[in-house]
Amino acid sequence: MGQVIGDVFFFRQLMAFIWLLIMGHVAVAQQVVTAPRILTAGDSLLIKELYFSGIQQKSAGQLAAAEKTFDKLVLLQPDNDAAHFELARIYLEREDYTEAEQAAKRAVGIDPDNEWYWSILLDIYKKTGNIKAMPSVFDGLIRVDPKKRSNYQEKAYVLYLDKQYQASLATYDTISRRFGETDEQYFTKSQIYLAQNDIKSAIGELETLVSRRPADAKGYILLAELYTKVNESKRAITLLDEASALYPDEPLILLSKSDTYLAMNRQKQAYDFLRQAFIRTDLDIDAKAGILYTAVANRNRPMAPESLTRLADLLAETYPKEAKAHAVKGDVYMQLQQLESARQAYLEALDINQYIENIWQQLLQVELQMAKYNDVELHGKESLKLFPNHPLLLFFTGHGFLGNRKYSEARVYLEGALNVANEEHTPLLTQLYSNLGDLYNALDMHAESDVAYEEAIALDSTNAYALNNYAYYLAIRKEKLELAAEMSKKSNELMPNYPSYQDTYAWVFFQQGKYEEALKWIQKAIKNSDKVSDTLLEHHGDILAKLGDTNNAVAQWKKARAISESVGKDIDKLSKKIDARQFID
Repeated sequence: MGQVIGDVFFFRQLMAFIWLLIMGHVAVAQQVVTAPRILTAGDSLLIKELYFSGIQQKSAGQLAAAEKTFDKLVLLQPDNDAAHFELARIYLEREDYTEAEQAAKRAVGIDPDNEWYWSILLDIYKKTGNIKAMPSVFDGLIRVDPKKRSNYQEKAYVLYLDKQYQASLATYDTISRRFGETDEQYFTKSQIYLAQNDIKSAIGELETLVSRRPADAKGYILLAELYTKVNESKRAITLLDEASALYPDEPLILLSKSDTYLAMNRQKQAYDFLRQAFIRTDLDIDAKAGILYTAVANRNRPMAPESLTRLADLLAETYPKEAKAHAVKGDVYMQLQQLESARQAYLEALDINQYIENIWQQLLQVELQMAKYNDVELHGKESLKLFPNHPLLLFFTGHGFLGNRKYSEARVYLEGALNVANEEHTPLLTQLYSNLGDLYNALDMHAESDVAYEEAIALDSTNAYALNNYAYYLAIRKEKLELAAEMSKKSNELMPNYPSYQDTYAWVFFQQGKYEEALKWIQKAIKNSDKVSDTLLEHHGDILAKLGDTNNAVAQWKKARAISESVGKDIDKLSKKIDARQFID
C-alpha cells in the first residue's frame, strides 16, 4: 500500500495536510485510488490525537502500541473506517489473519466505496488462500472502479481456480463486451474448457484465435497439441506448417512438430525437428537443457535413447566451455543408465568448473551405482575440500568407504553428515540412521546399532529397510526375538515378495524354533529370487537340518559352498556342516 506516514510531525496543524498529500499519491495496481478517510473538523480533538498518534507509532514500528491506540479510537468512534483499516494493516503485518479480516470487513462495511479497504481484504484472502471469498471482493472493486480491467480478469481467474467454470466463462464474456477481445482470453477460455474435459469447445476457442492471425505462434502450438490429443496428428502438422510460414523465427514450432511426430511414432522426424531447434542461436542453453530434461522424462511419448544421447552430445559440442552443458549431458546418460558416459560427462564438467556442488553429488552417485568405491573415496574427499560440512557429500563419501568395508573411515563421514544434516530433512536423516545401524553392527557396536535403527524407525515407521536389518541382526544375536518378528512381519507387509526380507523372517522363525514357519518363508525367498544366493541356500539347509531332512540339507549346503567358493568367500563353516551332516551354529 505504500508508507502512510514517513516522518515525525512537529506541528499538529500540518498533520492532516501532509498525510493527505502523501496518501493521495499512493497507487494500487499502478492507479491512484481513494485514500482512507481524513478526519473532519467535527471529530473530537481526542479522536484526532489518537488517530495521528497511532499513525506515528505504526510508522516507528511500534505495532503493539499502535494497535492499543487504534483500539481505543474505535471504542470511542466505532464507525471510524480509517482506524479499522489501520488495525487491519497491523494485524496483517503480524500475520493475525482472522483479526485482520474482521477489521478490514468493518472498514469496508463503513465505507464500501474505498478501493483501499477492498484491496487489503483481498490481500488477506490471498495470504490465507481463501479463494471462495475473493470473487465478492472483486465485485466490490469492480463496483468502485468499473473501468479497471485487471479486476475482472483476476475475478475470472479466481473463479477458474475455484472450479466455478461457468461463472469464470461468463466473466470473460463480460470482459470481451466491456473491453474488447484479446488473444489471451481465447487461451484462458480454452484452458477452462479443458478443465471441464470439453476438448471440442477448447479447440473451437483456439481455432477462432488462429483465424484472427494472432501476434505470435502460441495459439497455433496449443491448437496443434489439442489436435494431437484427439488423434488428428496430420491436421496438427498441417497447422504447424502454416505457423512456420507465418512465424519463421519461432523455435517453439519446431519443438511442437517434434512432439507431434513422436505421437505418430515417427522417431526420425521427431529427432530432426528437435535437432533443428537445438542448433538455433535464439534458444539459450537453459532452454535447450529444459527441452532435454522434458524429453528424457516423457513416458507417454518416449524418444529413442540414441536420439536423446545425440542431442546431449550436441549440447556439449555447442557449448564446450560450459560446465552446465556437460552436466546436462551427464544427467541424460545417467537417466538412460549409461553410467560410464554419464561419469565422463560429469568429470568434464568439473574440469571446467569445480565449484558446482550438484555436479559433485551427481558424480558420486553414479560412481556408487557403478561400485567404483575407490573413485568415490577420492572424489568425495576432493569435493569436501571445496564444500566442507556438506551433508550429502559427506553421506556419499561415507558410502564409498562403506562399499570398501572401511568401516571406521565410513563412520567418520556418516556421523559427520548426521551432525550437519538439516533436522527437517527427514528422508536424509532416516537414511543416515539406517546406514549407521548397519555400520555400527559391522563394528560390533551393537547397542549403538540398535539405537540408530530405532531412530530411523521413529522418524519413518514405514522404513522397511531399517525394520528388516534391525530384525535380522537381532535374530543373529538371538535377542528380542518377539520384537524382531514384529518388525520383520511389517517389513514384508510393506514390501511383499522381496527375497531378502523373506529370508530375514525365515531366520527369525528359525531362531525362535519355529522351523515349519521358517521353511515356508525361506522357500518364498528362493522362489522370488532371480538368482539364488549362497546365504539363502545355507539358510535353507539349516532349516531342513532342524526338521530332520538331513540329505536335502547337505545338498543345499553343497550348493551354497560352490557359490561361496566361486566368489572367494570363507567356506570353512559350510564344509564343517557338510562333513558333520548337521547344523553348526
